[in-house]
Amino acid sequence: MLLIVGAAPAAHAVDAAVEPPVRVPLPGPSASAAAPAGGGDALTGTFRLKAGACDASVSGTWFRMIQPGGDTSGPFVTNTDSPCSDQTYTSLEPGTDGGLVTGTYQAHPDPAFGPSGGGAASRITKPQRFFGVNFATATNPKDPQTGTAVPAPSINAGADGSLSGDVRAFAAAWNNQHFNQGAPKPDGSTPGATSGPKGTYNRSTGAFVLEWTSQIVGGPFNNFTGQWHLEGTFTPSQRATATSPTTAAPSSAAVAPKPASGPVLASTGSALPGAAPVLGGLFGLAAVLMIRLRRRIDVG
Repeated sequence: MLLIVGAAPAAHAVDAAVEPPVRVPLPGPSASAAAPAGGGDALTGTFRLKAGACDASVSGTWFRMIQPGGDTSGPFVTNTDSPCSDQTYTSLEPGTDGGLVTGTYQAHPDPAFGPSGGGAASRITKPQRFFGVNFATATNPKDPQTGTAVPAPSINAGADGSLSGDVRAFAAAWNNQHFNQGAPKPDGSTPGATSGPKGTYNRSTGAFVLEWTSQIVGGPFNNFTGQWHLEGTFTPSQRATATSPTTAAPSSAAVAPKPASGPVLASTGSALPGAAPVLGGLFGLAAVLMIRLRRRIDVG
């Protein structure tokens, strides 16, 4: 059904003072979701780790500890338990989850330590010996060293394949002690050599390199800095795949009609989101205009 709003009477009855009908725009398509913090696309899933290897050069996933006052070029702490010929590198192997999972936590077990004080967590990486005691990695809703609530790890990929994000929930357990090893730190700060995370991502193959440094605050390794190098293949979670954004043309019902000459037409057919207030306004406007026109006709 079509309602003709403001149909014009004879030309002599229309006074120039009568305002023309007002076209009310129909609601358009909703705005797209905002980009994730840090920019780029959120990579939600598992960063599956390639095991560290100590051949002619170190490859895969590894950890180094930078001495106080140093940077990523050194000087480094030598781990006498490292299987690498260059024992400043400690190679790491993937844990039971295959690697680091974003969008959720991979918490320390309870208890977090074994009988000898070594870290017991094994979901991200397998426990590895460091100065005679195993250290383990985990991500926790509450940082076990500071007691601060922290968000789950998040990593974003830019259009150029560069990685950024937030891994403040990342922590290491060693010798009955917890050490936050995230970047930024739980309070959002980046003390000393703390930086990252950063890296590269190949959208075609899923191959990634993810790195960050985190200065230890407090404890026996105060002001030492952990350098983390994760390498492998990213696998998106099933939920992330199912809800990934797609580009689609907006429905024709959500697009405002192109203004046309002559009478203004308002459809009373199928409802649009938010169309009731628009149609109500049009009916009210039509009634006011018709009353004003009739009064001028009667006066004329």
